[in-house]
Amino acid sequence: MGQFLYHENFLLWTEQMATQQSVATAAQQYRVPVPSLTLAQILHMDSNDYMGEAQKRCFHVLLAALEESLQSRARLSAAEIADSNAGADPIDRASAEEEHQFAIAARARDAAQLLEVRAALKRIEADEFGWCAETGEMIGVGRLLICPTTTLCVEAQERRESNKTRYRSGYVQVHSRGSAARQSAL
Repeated sequence: MGQFLYHENFLLWTEQMATQQSVATAAQQYRVPVPSLTLAQILHMDSNDYMGEAQKRCFHVLLAALEESLQSRARLSAAEIADSNAGADPIDRASAEEEHQFAIAARARDAAQLLEVRAALKRIEADEFGWCAETGEMIGVGRLLICPTTTLCVEAQERRESNKTRYRSGYVQVHSRGSAARQSAL
């Protein structure tokens, strides 16, 4: 999204947002994806103001701009996939096929991320954004600025990753013991 630079036309930008003008158009015109002054204020807000209207509005604008960007990239990658040409030379065909596969993978990643962004926008509308899906605790503004589509607080995410690791290592240990027992019986 680029650096969050303060811009003197912030009031014009917010008026355009209020009139439902495209987020991407306004952000592009004023070269501000999300106003930094608002972000700085949000980062330093008291925890009693967590996910109040100002924070939700800021994240809504951020996610809407990300959604617009992902939709634009999806259109470009669809055109790139449709326009892929294979040359007569086997090397050219191999290169074109590799580029085609990269474009398909990028489109799949963008589509998955677009679903996550839309789900986050729905959570904002439902007043569930910013709260951990497992524990109900605050996710934290800093974490949400890094990854606005996250649904878990740090502790819940660490627990989930720890459980995945434990189950994977448990699976490996059970199978290694089983195969060792089978080999010793032979």
